[in-house]
Amino acid sequence: MVRKTSQTDFMKLDDASRLHVALVAILRILLILAGSFLLYFLIPVDGFNEKNPLAAWIRLSVVVLAFLAVLALQVRLVIFASVPQVRAVEAVVESVVAFVLLFALLYLSISTSDPSMFSEPLNRIDALYFTASTFSTVGFGDIVATSSLTRGLVSLQMIAGLGVLGMIAKLAFRAAKHGLNSAGRGAETA
Repeated sequence: MVRKTSQTDFMKLDDASRLHVALVAILRILLILAGSFLLYFLIPVDGFNEKNPLAAWIRLSVVVLAFLAVLALQVRLVIFASVPQVRAVEAVVESVVAFVLLFALLYLSISTSDPSMFSEPLNRIDALYFTASTFSTVGFGDIVATSSLTRGLVSLQMIAGLGVLGMIAKLAFRAAKHGLNSAGRGAETA
């Protein structure tokens, strides 16, 4: 059995402790986001030179599995955090960024293998811009998917994007509540 650390409700902390917890959380978010963006810019995508539509679906599957792994890790971190509500906020930010970066890598790899899949060849910044504008449902229109395959993938991202933020937030805060409730039950039986 995994032993839980003692957990505290953020609102029950004194002001100095709340400030400390918030600053540590902000620092952790900044470090994780910096690492995530560094990985995004360093992961090679040149190896995908096939124009096989099945390869794009395999890449999409890898993106989905990677995102689910990040989400599962985040839930576990929230449940076992010393201040679960704060860790839940971190989980939401980090999971949304992971979602966007993973889809940007997917679109970059597709554009690298077949530049005609989008209205212009995408570099890393373009892929990130396209993904962020699609995720936010703004869709500026200067970069567009030009094939049925990429339109299908973009449609999947838009549909997933509509629900992903709410799902991540709900899951993260439910895990925080579960963590606090478990800590409370553990204190009662101790």
